[in-house]
Amino acid sequence: MKNLTTDRIDNTDREGVKTNTSWTVHRPDQCPLQESSVPSIFSGIHPCNQCNPWFYLFLFIFSVVCPLGAQEIEKISLRPAKDMTRADIYVWSPVPRPEAVLVLTPGTNGNGEGLIRQREWQEFAREQKLALVGVSFASPDAILHENRGYYYAAQGSGELLLEGIRKAFRRDLPIVLFGFSAGAHFSSRFVEWKPERVITWCAYSAGWWDEPTEAKVTPPGIVACGEEDGRLGASLVHFKQGRALGRPWLWVELPKTGHSCPPAMTQFARDYFGAILRGKGQLDPQKDGQWVDVDRLEQVPNGSEHPSVMAWLPDAKLYDEWRRLSTP
Repeated sequence: MKNLTTDRIDNTDREGVKTNTSWTVHRPDQCPLQESSVPSIFSGIHPCNQCNPWFYLFLFIFSVVCPLGAQEIEKISLRPAKDMTRADIYVWSPVPRPEAVLVLTPGTNGNGEGLIRQREWQEFAREQKLALVGVSFASPDAILHENRGYYYAAQGSGELLLEGIRKAFRRDLPIVLFGFSAGAHFSSRFVEWKPERVITWCAYSAGWWDEPTEAKVTPPGIVACGEEDGRLGASLVHFKQGRALGRPWLWVELPKTGHSCPPAMTQFARDYFGAILRGKGQLDPQKDGQWVDVDRLEQVPNGSEHPSVMAWLPDAKLYDEWRRLSTP
């Protein structure tokens, strides 16, 4: 194969210089710019602006479309609040200025970095122009069962999350929450503590819940649990308490599922979040979406009759997916 660098110009002299142009031609192995001087993503593209005058145009366009470093994961360590032993968040953003933050919180004292590395969450964040935040908070186990520790957002862990978001993005951003097990504890209580900051949420399989109270702002969300999980009763009671107050919530009960989070559940949560985000805060549960009966798994006209067993889907197109997920 001919070397493109030396064949780009005809009629060069023996030194490889064409006098009627402002650039020279020489072999890449003699180039004064070493290939290692550019990021590895450009390997195979000869970098010298004398050899290849289009390189820097390409580099400029690429830096605008896909800024280098925009997809690196950043760890932000915060000072733990009372009854906490660790307060870190991990941040990943596919866009320079995300429209909102999707907060992923794992099980007890877990590290959310692994969650934000998952391809499915990253693809969703890219589609929706979201940043991902993985929560890595910890408290002594005994304290968590005494109504203290990071499960309880109002006691300091919620403010730490907001502080971390401000440090990462230099501004406040609206929040989407997904939490499993201990993550459901934190997510559900964060929604009750700062509902005005939350777009939507999913709390899957908390062991116990705080009873919801009357509130002016009530973000739509999912309460979910596996059929064979010992947390099912408490989770269903919490859902019914919220619906009794008119909260636009959805119940998901996964058949033959214990205390685990299957891919179908996280995919449904993403589809649900996507419908909410597409609504741009303008969805009205009384006019938009679809109401369903969670006992009979049927569509119903509205949620006013027997509200504790009625649930709201933000898009009627989600009904079939929700029914499949909930059907034994």
